[in-house]
Amino acid sequence: MLIGAADSLNHAIPTVGEITRSLKALYRCGLVDIRDGRILLTSRGRTVADDGFARSGGRFSIPDSLRKSLDAANHPSVDSEPDLSFVTDETVSAAFQEYRKMLGT
Repeated sequence: MLIGAADSLNHAIPTVGEITRSLKALYRCGLVDIRDGRILLTSRGRTVADDGFARSGGRFSIPDSLRKSLDAANHPSVDSEPDLSFVTDETVSAAFQEYRKMLGT
């Protein structure tokens, strides 16, 4: 799903480094919880996402709208580091291949 969202919104497939940096940043701000290889929005993350999606504009304005919501939100700092050992070249490649199958390419 992450691969498809990135492709749909930015026409790019994120690298392992981009995914790792992004997830760490979202985790440190308390927007996502990462457990057992699963990424879940926290209630704070859901509020920020809902605010971003509620802003005016079409599909291609979503990244800018979400950035504005992220910038406007108050983010507490989480001192721990998430376990991102599941984000590897292999898992990202497998997710990309699954995404391509879904597209029929």
